[in-house]
Amino acid sequence: MTKRDLILSQIIGGSLNTIADEMSATVTRTARSPVFNEAHDFTTAIFEFDGQKSRLVAQSPGCTLHLYAVVMAVDRAIEAFKYDLQPGDVILASDPYDGGTHIPDLVVIAPVFHDRKPVLFPAVRAHMGDVGGPVAGGYNPHARDIWQDGLVMPPLKIVSRGERRRDAFDLIVGNNRLAHWVQGDLESMIGACGLASRRIGELLDRYTLPVVRKALQSNIDYAEKRVRAEIASWPDGEFSAETFVDHDYAGGRDIRIACKAIVKGSDLTLDFTGTAPQVQGFINSPIANTLSFVFLAVAGCCDEDIPINEGYMAPVKVIAPEGTVVNPRRPAPVGNCTCVSGAEIAEVVLLAIGGLAPQRVGVNCHKNPLAFSFGNYADGRMWVQLNFLGFTGGAGAAYGTDGWGLYAPLMTGVTTPSIEMTEIQYPSRIVKHEYIPDRTGPGYWRGAPGLETVVEHLTETRNSVMMDGVRNTSRGYAGGGDGGANRVLLRDDEESAVEVPEAAFQHRLPPRGRLETIRGGGGGWGDALDRPAERVREDVRDGYVSREGALRDYGVVLDEQGALVSDATKRERERRRATGT
Repeated sequence: MTKRDLILSQIIGGSLNTIADEMSATVTRTARSPVFNEAHDFTTAIFEFDGQKSRLVAQSPGCTLHLYAVVMAVDRAIEAFKYDLQPGDVILASDPYDGGTHIPDLVVIAPVFHDRKPVLFPAVRAHMGDVGGPVAGGYNPHARDIWQDGLVMPPLKIVSRGERRRDAFDLIVGNNRLAHWVQGDLESMIGACGLASRRIGELLDRYTLPVVRKALQSNIDYAEKRVRAEIASWPDGEFSAETFVDHDYAGGRDIRIACKAIVKGSDLTLDFTGTAPQVQGFINSPIANTLSFVFLAVAGCCDEDIPINEGYMAPVKVIAPEGTVVNPRRPAPVGNCTCVSGAEIAEVVLLAIGGLAPQRVGVNCHKNPLAFSFGNYADGRMWVQLNFLGFTGGAGAAYGTDGWGLYAPLMTGVTTPSIEMTEIQYPSRIVKHEYIPDRTGPGYWRGAPGLETVVEHLTETRNSVMMDGVRNTSRGYAGGGDGGANRVLLRDDEESAVEVPEAAFQHRLPPRGRLETIRGGGGGWGDALDRPAERVREDVRDGYVSREGALRDYGVVLDEQGALVSDATKRERERRRATGT
């Protein structure tokens, strides 16, 4: 490759990434739902199509757990309409068993034609505030099949040759409790794809299709080379790990997810053989969702400057036996899979890789206590609040760094909604949103602190809660301690509160009722007894760890004023190392 070719590949690849960023900005600025315009729970991407299969070539940093799931959705949509694609078409899909994850994540895809052939496809994958079905918000812990999760939509055209299909559009809006949101959200996704189509057309006119294809192949080859170099730096071998989902909301307990990491040269195989069979509850993970969480975990072990495209995925083989929690058969319910068991899938991959390359893994888990509320505005329109502020917390440590930020890396592309905008968009008040001590996993590098969020709703609400990470909390790595347990309380008033053990279904709260989330912190990395005592003292000063916690978890002795007692600390740590306690 000449220097000119190399520079041109970077220009064209950067142009497509910029187009994906423009798509993201368009959705943010034009959507109606706070899930879009505040939390940014969506991803934009661009795919190349060679007439047989699509390839991911650009992606905006959106909701990272959509990383790979959008790939399969685009392939399925193209397959469905491969003999009936026209300029101006827009396809929509959400079927979990046809390239989807869970039903609330809709995908909008538009073909870009050149010389009368579809060559590139911009796409938006986004979480909708409601998707029909029995339960507002789309999370139904009573679901026993996918039709009880929500409205299943196989690939269908919502725009045909530039003309909106009113019948299809009305079908979607008519089956949605939040028609005042969903119509605008769909328009924003369609508009983003339209903008991308124009920008891509300009790019093709400027550089020609053969030059663009050559540049994209160069970028894909580069990403694969970088990922292979990372894997090749790990020792060859095998390591098996397991983790557990607390429950499936249908009576199942401690559901096993197993993974064996096999490194051979620059190839990585991740084998989920030994994982529990699919369950009755709605935590089963369709294969697209499983692959997305797998690649999220792998990406967390590699340099962050490697471009995310098709080449990233080439060195990794995934074995996910059909009929298990990680690859269920239709029509098993899957509504909560992007939280549970998605978090555990990423966790077990990191545990398995950590057995071979411990310095490359971090606690990438997001074991959310999923709690959401719904009610009505004064004019009678419904609102659904997914309580993104309550999801925050749980970020774990990695080699070289303590846990940081409010979102665990699996949710990095989601932004913490503005408290002020939340209080404008919903009849709610955020009473508390702050770190709390002694909920974090201890280690040489500790996890992010636990976090408490209290939301007071000013009107009557119904509240559903799906707990995770209570018994099986976020895991630590390389000898680090596990994170703290999650808790959720539903409070009628100061004197009356109900703690949710596993799930609550449409629990009524009166005006001024409160939803209280106590988020367990992230797991640690490395032996807590090796953490410098002065850093533990700083954690106590900052309120992340209590004085009692410093002694219990780190063997660090502080006096009543918070000063380090060095001799006592040294003796305590030596005693624990000698006795193993």
